Amino acid sequence: MLPRLLFVHAADAASCQAHAELRSRGYSVAWIGHAAEIAAGTAFAPDVVIADAQSRGDDLITVLDQIGHDGRICPVIELRPPGEYPSAVLGEAMIGEHPLVGSLERTYKIGALTAILASLATGTGRSEHAAGDRRMIAALLVESRLLPNLHYEFLPKIDLTTDQVAGYEALARLRNIPGVNPEWLFAAMTDAGIEAAATMKAVTAALDLWLALSVEQRSAPVAINCSQAVLADPLFQAALGDELRRRGVASNGPGRGVLIIEITEDARPVDTQRLVRDMNGLRDLGVVFSLDDFGKGATNFDRVFTLPIAELKIDKDFFGHCARHVHELGILREVVRSCHARGLSTVVEGVETEEHLAIARDLGARCAQGFYWGRPMAAGSFAHVRVI
Repeated sequence: MLPRLLFVHAADAASCQAHAELRSRGYSVAWIGHAAEIAAGTAFAPDVVIADAQSRGDDLITVLDQIGHDGRICPVIELRPPGEYPSAVLGEAMIGEHPLVGSLERTYKIGALTAILASLATGTGRSEHAAGDRRMIAALLVESRLLPNLHYEFLPKIDLTTDQVAGYEALARLRNIPGVNPEWLFAAMTDAGIEAAATMKAVTAALDLWLALSVEQRSAPVAINCSQAVLADPLFQAALGDELRRRGVASNGPGRGVLIIEITEDARPVDTQRLVRDMNGLRDLGVVFSLDDFGKGATNFDRVFTLPIAELKIDKDFFGHCARHVHELGILREVVRSCHARGLSTVVEGVETEEHLAIARDLGARCAQGFYWGRPMAAGSFAHVRVI
């Protein structure tokens, strides 16, 4: 297995690009850039620490000391300013109990870094990868560093009739571990207030994108994910209504569709009658509702028939299973037919190949999403949005 890499330095565009390149090569990558994130960096259980030479002070020493408490030796690679020499003789220098095994200029090429990594006999099992990621998320929550490091990328939704973009979906990303499963982030948010705050952060990002696209005459609705537990929270509903009115996008009737709320799979009980009433109140402000994750867990036809939704999204794993077992596609075809008979739009998630696209079209779905059309992108990649 490839080693887990922890970067300790200030964030910048070049380093983010380097982290993305390493992830594309199969490395598990995490980053900390704040003293309050030291415990989270340790919890990540890195095999190698890569640190800015100027940060080789208290923060790095503390990280390495905490790693050393478990009896582990963690090689260190320093990133030094261009034109400077290594700060010590490689192979002989130690930072506490940990060897300095490499030194690169900050403008390093990925190949130079991977060459050093390849020379190290270190790596972590797959189960430890998942456990380390989850521990880091938990530590960031404890230190109140999860919300500040959340940001959002956007995946287009494609109209299968016109092959045009029909909307976008905001997907949560964590700057500290960009490749982590987004579901783990919200699963860790056992505090309803934190989950609601994260969801409002998604609302803000979605409205920023919609307004930017509107200025460029190519507006399209933007969707966010929201659990039914958060949606049922009166404080969240009030904050959402205030934000829609403040942005001037609250309509005087249902169906405007600036913001789509995708209700995610959620086993937590809520008062369904009250939830329906509250959803109808938000529809009057222009919010459109979609039922996400159909075919997964608690998301079933009971919710389709009960909730005032306009769209149903077929879970990517459910779609993938049916695509691999052609005799089960009839189930999906009946789901799509039933939805259309009720006036609901349908979206197939997880379209990644030409074959997937052909199946989605054959099912009669209105729209589709997936990596076939590209990976999620930051808003600034396709619209003039100031990303903070």
